[in-house]
Amino acid sequence: MKKYDKQRRINQCMRLLDTAFRTDFNTVRINVNNTLQHELAKCKLVYENKKEGKTVLTEAVFKNKARADVLILDDFRVIEVLYSEKEKEALSKLGYYPPELDLVFRKTEEVLKWDDL
Repeated sequence: MKKYDKQRRINQCMRLLDTAFRTDFNTVRINVNNTLQHELAKCKLVYENKKEGKTVLTEAVFKNKARADVLILDDFRVIEVLYSEKEKEALSKLGYYPPELDLVFRKTEEVLKWDDL
């Protein structure tokens, strides 16, 4: 993907966000109400996507006030990390995010495989 096309796509995705909230790219925003495992999984997902050259936001807030664990702007993808939530409960979030986005669920234990260290 050309640099111009990549930036245009990122800008399109940014238009879905609520401008009243901070957008710190490629950083991990910690929510102390989540478990440590949940936050570590977010960190690893940000690392993996940044390593691939993607632009990432954590705890991204959309115009409808929905909050995503991880938003990959280049791909229009939200990754929700599941720890205590069951998949059935998580599926209720399908209509929660803007319809332009792909929604992916990742279980914490799937993300936190540290054997690749």
